[in-house]
Amino acid sequence: MKKLMFHPIAAVYLGFNALINFANSFFMVTYVLFLFEKGMDLLQINLINACYMIVVVLAEMPTGSFADSFGRHRSFSLSFFLMALSTLIYFVSGSFMLFVLAEVVAALGHTFFSGSIEAWLVDSLKARGEEHWQAEIFRYETAFRSFGIIAGVMFGSYLGKFDLAWPWLASTIVMFIVGCLSLFIKENYVTKRQSLRENGLGKQLSEAFQSGLKNRDLLFIMLFGACLTFAIQALNMQWTLLFQKEYNFSTPQLGLLFIGISFSIILGAQFSKVISQRLGQRLGEKTAIILPQIGTALAIVIAAQASLRFLVISFFLVHEFGRGIIKPLQQNFINKRLASKNRATLLSLDSMFTQSGALLGLVASGFIAKMLSIRSAWLYSGLFLLLVIFLFVISVRFKKHSS
Repeated sequence: MKKLMFHPIAAVYLGFNALINFANSFFMVTYVLFLFEKGMDLLQINLINACYMIVVVLAEMPTGSFADSFGRHRSFSLSFFLMALSTLIYFVSGSFMLFVLAEVVAALGHTFFSGSIEAWLVDSLKARGEEHWQAEIFRYETAFRSFGIIAGVMFGSYLGKFDLAWPWLASTIVMFIVGCLSLFIKENYVTKRQSLRENGLGKQLSEAFQSGLKNRDLLFIMLFGACLTFAIQALNMQWTLLFQKEYNFSTPQLGLLFIGISFSIILGAQFSKVISQRLGQRLGEKTAIILPQIGTALAIVIAAQASLRFLVISFFLVHEFGRGIIKPLQQNFINKRLASKNRATLLSLDSMFTQSGALLGLVASGFIAKMLSIRSAWLYSGLFLLLVIFLFVISVRFKKHSS
């Protein structure tokens, strides 16, 4: 840990991950409550988020190509200022259409960030001959992100007690400061960037897209990530409502539960090293990524069925632990198989798969929750994830036996 903090590349990467998540988490607990206060119902909230997902899916690869062509640091600096603008719109807004506008701006900010900072890290390490740091940094990234979120949620929950709009203003101020700091980041690795004017945006995107789809290992993990995101979307969007309505959680209590979520994710990310060393070496990297999610799926099913508050909270946190396991394993798996010249574009392709799953999950879970109940949406999500895991594991086993 000390070595990472004094490593110039790792310190910048981990520090900015902590800052961006700190700035972006003030409103995490109060988000749904804020929209309800402004007169939005559950369907409208899902539609607002669906607009975000649609823009992300459409913009991911073009913004990834921007990062590869004009600089990764320019890309994520732009993202911070866009996200600051988005939260400012939320702060001054009170209508459905303005909330949609805020989400569109936020989505563009997300796409300029996703892939670009990760590509900056991997190629910076590669230029120094320090690729061995990659897996370790990805594991600690989860901890830094989570600690940033914990601090932001605590502060945002406190502000939300006075006015649910204040967390948005605080996020705007901090995000703008983070954007200013990011202007000092440099790309010290040597790379020959392809000019969009010389090669054409369409050609560059087409080449990156085809190379991603031709790599069966990459496509396999990206598809699984999309299915996982589809399954967990019900819990992402509905946990605050469930705990507030069924168990009378106050805003500060929801903040404390969010801290529990963050620590569960941190523990899961650290445990991923054990999974990689033991399960990965015996059964292969792909199986090591997929198999632990059985625990995630079972925890979702049990949380949906349990009635005692202690059991619901416990298994809800277990599902978060499982989600923490997959991220570092997936990041390391994908980055080892990408070329430097289009790394950000292909990382954006992975994000596009993930956000597509999130979009479909948002619509499906919102419909089930509206027609049946939140617990029904959770139950069907867990059962779907179990089915997906079974199919993907069978696919891995079949490929090994056939080869």
